[in-house]
Amino acid sequence: MRKLLHIEQIKLLNYNPFRITIALYFVAFALGILIYPAIDKEIPVISLSDLFRFPDVWLFLAWITEPYNAVLALVVIMITTKEFSDHTFKTQVVFGLSRTDLLLQKLLAIALLSLFATLLVGLTSMALGFIYSYKLTLKIAFGNSWILGRYLLASFSYMTIGLMVALLIKNTALSLITFLALRVFVDPVLWLLLRNHEIKWYLPFRTVTRLTPVPDLIEIFQRKMNSSEPVDEASLEILPKGLPPWLTILMVLLYTGLVIWACHRLLQRRRFT
Repeated sequence: MRKLLHIEQIKLLNYNPFRITIALYFVAFALGILIYPAIDKEIPVISLSDLFRFPDVWLFLAWITEPYNAVLALVVIMITTKEFSDHTFKTQVVFGLSRTDLLLQKLLAIALLSLFATLLVGLTSMALGFIYSYKLTLKIAFGNSWILGRYLLASFSYMTIGLMVALLIKNTALSLITFLALRVFVDPVLWLLLRNHEIKWYLPFRTVTRLTPVPDLIEIFQRKMNSSEPVDEASLEILPKGLPPWLTILMVLLYTGLVIWACHRLLQRRRFT
């Protein structure tokens, strides 16, 4: 396993688009953190800085950075399709790696990228929490840190879907366009078509995004205002509830397992020419 990871590391670090895209990921992440405090000054009554305080910062940051996982999926697509065009897959098979090893190699790289993304969100959440929080205890500081586990799963799921698309199409440009179309166009259209049916919550991309849903902003701002009046249940209907958390996680695990199985089948049948 260490050998497979070392081979993948060499390929990634010597691939300029990988380094450029990761740099852009950092820049997008940093700009987002800088822009939100600027927006805060333009909004009357409420303050976005309330969302940067413990324990709410964990949920808020996981939600707003969830789309960034699509960028990492694009990275996976680029490095996978490049191995087809450069005949790297074929070379590795000739030198003794099995097709299962090739898949394991990619999954290890995806796991490391998922850990990297989750660690970045976790460290940023802690930094913002310490900066903006008034009252700190260990319980408050780590109150909602469990969301990082879901974020890790969401990141891994996005990239495995990207891997499947790359293995299926092989061409870099077409694979990137297909993935973006699925995420940006197909999923929202299906959501609208099925909006009156419960099955809409079972759409693959929808279940992944629901791992890190919109925080209960109404409850957060009410808590900040120290209001003793209960929240109007009708007002909470603006936030879609979806499936129970345990079922959402189960569905994502099921979809991810099916995607990995499909990747294995594609690698077994694919000709590396």
